[in-house]
Amino acid sequence: MERWLSRSRVLLGLCAVLLIAALNRQDPMVYGMFLFLAVVSVLGFALPWLSLRSMTVRLGATGNMEITEGEGCDLNLLVERTARWPAFMVAVETEWEWASRRIVLSQTLPIVRAGHPPDLGRMVQFPCRGHYALVAVRLSSGFPLGLIHAHHTLARPQVHLRVLPQAQAVRWPLPWDVTADPLGELSTRRLGQSFELGMLRPYQHGESVGRVSWRASARAGELVIQHFQQSGAMRLRLAVDIPGAAALGDADSAAEQAIRLAAGVCDAAQAHGVQLRAYLPGNAAPLRDGVAIRRALADAAPTAHSLLQTVAQIAADTAVGEQVAVVVAAGCGAEALIQALSAVALKNCPVVVCIAVGRSALPQERAQAKALQKALADARMATFLEMP
Repeated sequence: MERWLSRSRVLLGLCAVLLIAALNRQDPMVYGMFLFLAVVSVLGFALPWLSLRSMTVRLGATGNMEITEGEGCDLNLLVERTARWPAFMVAVETEWEWASRRIVLSQTLPIVRAGHPPDLGRMVQFPCRGHYALVAVRLSSGFPLGLIHAHHTLARPQVHLRVLPQAQAVRWPLPWDVTADPLGELSTRRLGQSFELGMLRPYQHGESVGRVSWRASARAGELVIQHFQQSGAMRLRLAVDIPGAAALGDADSAAEQAIRLAAGVCDAAQAHGVQLRAYLPGNAAPLRDGVAIRRALADAAPTAHSLLQTVAQIAADTAVGEQVAVVVAAGCGAEALIQALSAVALKNCPVVVCIAVGRSALPQERAQAKALQKALADARMATFLEMP
């Protein structure tokens, strides 16, 4: 019964009753009531529908942009109106799709006038990283009486938006060591064996006589040891546990928090001048450029390549003295992860496992994170865990 008593049917029924009563009684007051109700009905039904006509959406700039999740962005999507009369209180919904997940962002425009196109994307914020495409732009309005809400779907422009992950601050638990780098890429100088002189110092008992500088010793009147400089570099190899289909695009999940944590590890490494090698799905070779790594983290989606396979690849590429970082969600299996990292530990390479916990983690997820941290600590592996 309630579905038949809609606002439109009630108003039309009252108008019909008043019109019949006015024709039967010939009463000016009843005519006035009918005219008043008819005007209200026209304003309530026709005006919202008319206010949404003669509108288009156009893109004011390039259709491929990059922003950071959680920050306001300017998409430069303009709503143009060709009719002379303005439209009031227009609700705008933009629907975005990425990796089979859709999000709807809503905002209300107080007034839309011809010649003054408002910008749809000035206050838009995306809660989660990803590579989004605009799939729909919908308008609705119930002005002035709110009796009905008229809806209108606009032709959408081609807009692709890459939302970069927001880096989580990381306090690196290990010192940044220098490892040998014969190629000298982004090299850091340290003392050691080479042909480039670093410094001279007095000889100490037990040191190799082959390192004595006899000319300098003759001038100084005592034995002097010569130190040479060797090319070296700090290097970090990074593996990231990519979110599965269930957690993909869920901003509060531990899997998506792992992506933010990986971005924080990259920032910490670059701040110390560390050479970074990031192993991400879809890339045959490790990524070295910071910008390319951040974009790959934004686009990362589930693949057949597992985290354990990535760790095995890192174990094959790692040299002595390099550091390895693995970023995982709280629910990762400890036994399989420790077994995979054992091949890296055999090369005397420090391993740091960064454990991500969701923003609104349940007590069970927090317990899983602490249990994983304890299991890794028992295996003599450094961990980074920071509860939200």
